[in-house]
Amino acid sequence: MRELEEQIPDFTYFPVLSRETWDNDTGYVHAIYERLCEGHPPAHFMLCGWKVMVDEAKHRLQCMGYDKKDIHLELYG
Repeated sequence: MRELEEQIPDFTYFPVLSRETWDNDTGYVHAIYERLCEGHPPAHFMLCGWKVMVDEAKHRLQCMGYDKKDIHLELYG
């Protein structure tokens, strides 16, 4: 993903780990994308994880004004 970030203009990778300790963003992802999307910049979202989290993220993003065609999902259960 970091290589793609270097190769593709306007592509940014923001991994967020909810239960791990590392040097980047941690905790629940909702606060992170809400912070990053202040001002509603153009974006496409690739969400993967447990159904409840993905459903909540999709709902929140749509409430922020993003279209469902900008939200791509992969569920883990």
